[in-house]
This record gives sequence, C-alpha cells and structure tokens, in this order.
Amino acid sequence: MITTNRLKNLDLGTLRSFATIAEAGSMTRAAARLFMTQSAISMQIKRLEASLGLVLFERTAKGMVTTSTGEQLLGYAIRLLDLNDEAVGRLTSQDYEGQVRLGIPSDVIYPYMPDILKQFNRDYPRVQIKLSCANSKELKQQLKQGSLDVILATEKNPDGGGEVIGTQRLIWTGADGGNAWKQQPLPLGMSKSCAFWPSAIKALDSAGLEWIDQVTTEDFTAAEAMTAADLCVCVELGCALITGRAPIDHGGLLPALPDYFLVVYCADDTPSVTVSELMGYLQRGFA
Repeated sequence: MITTNRLKNLDLGTLRSFATIAEAGSMTRAAARLFMTQSAISMQIKRLEASLGLVLFERTAKGMVTTSTGEQLLGYAIRLLDLNDEAVGRLTSQDYEGQVRLGIPSDVIYPYMPDILKQFNRDYPRVQIKLSCANSKELKQQLKQGSLDVILATEKNPDGGGEVIGTQRLIWTGADGGNAWKQQPLPLGMSKSCAFWPSAIKALDSAGLEWIDQVTTEDFTAAEAMTAADLCVCVELGCALITGRAPIDHGGLLPALPDYFLVVYCADDTPSVTVSELMGYLQRGFA
C-alpha cells in the first residue's frame, strides 16, 4: 500500500520574514523593515525550521547567513512572495497615475534602490518614476526650485523639514584584499562634490596623515573603479558597498569617521498620495 506524507503549507508571512532576514543579515533590521518585534520574527523562524525539520540560518560574525538548505528555500520564497505581491497589488491597489520625480545620490543607489523601485512599480504600475542622480547639495537645490518631488539626501547635519529614515557610519573602503590603504601619503579617490569629502579630509588632517588626491573627475564611477583596482581608498556609507570594494580592516591606523543621516525631503508640505507612498517605501527599504 502506497502512503504519502501529509502536505505542509508554507505561510507567506513567515516566508516574508525569512526572506527579509536573509537580505538584511539581521533579525533586528528585518523586524524594523516589517514593523514587527524581534521576538515575533524570531518565533516565526523557529516554527518554520521546526515544521521543515531544517536549519535555515547560521549566525556568523557578519550576521545571519542562510545555510545551503536555507538558500534553496530562499529561491522558492522569493518566487512565491513576488507572485503573491503581484496578485494583491493588481487586484487591490487604487488606479493611481502620474509621475513622481525622485532624486537620489548615486553612491546610495545600490544595493537597496533597485528593490525599492521594483516594489513600488509592482504596486503602482501606472505611476512613472523619473529618477535624477546628483550629490545631496544639488538635489536639495533642485527640490527647492521645483524640479523634484522628493529626494533622499545623505547629511551629517540635517536641515529642518526632512525626515531622518536611517543612520549609517562612514567607513574606509578599498579593493577586496587590497593594500592601497598602507601607502604614504594615502591615495584618496573621491570627487570633490561628494558629501563625505569634507569629513574624510578633516579626519585625515586631524590625525596628521598625509594624503594625495587620485581622482580629478566629478564622476563617482571613476572613484569606484580606481578603488576597486587598489589604486586608492575611498569613504562610503556602510550600506552602499557593491562588488569589488570592501571595508578596510585597518586596525585603527586610519582615523575614525562620523555617522551620516539618510534624510527624505519632500517639495510639498502636503505631498500627493503617490509621493507619500514612495517616501514610505524609501523608509522601509533603508531601515
């Protein structure tokens, strides 16, 4: 006689928590993004592991990392959640139309903005996002002139009128396994218009460390390429690293850097529904 195991159903809410932890690398950050308590999200994962009889995460010095079986489940979870969200978004969202002009500094587009924009487009398919990239100072000027509806700025001392959605420590970055940071004078690869340039120079001068400027263009991608090639070092937000660059483990040989705030500014005191919604997506995405 052939018998079959009782089929188990995966809870979508639990899968969303699981996928968010895998992306954020931390239960604390995942709970903040999902507006849940850490204890609640922890209980969800314990029940999921017990139900499947599998260990889905391992805790490392870099945070929570999926196991090999957890990585397999993650692929299924993303597909299931995408299908669920697409169905719910198409069937229940109001038929908003129009355009939202969004400004973002180029150095914080990755890794979060692609997912934020993808989710917003899924939920508001008839709202067009027009994206502009510039440094925070220029974006605030464009906002004041009426060229943009909402911006995300990186600031050490935020002005009034903005909403702080996160705080990130500046870090020294270089090529993965590189040695440029050991050179004297220190080769620095940053554009002069970068919001972090004054903090980097002040930290180096205060520490009495000599430095040279290796990048003369205002294009941030040039600094990225030079840094990834181990020709110089850079200063970036810890959340904005992409392939080719890594935090420098300098053991205190380079000076400490300050925190910077992620601040959302809106052109209108009473923004439209779509602008307000996009601001919410930014807040959750960078939590």
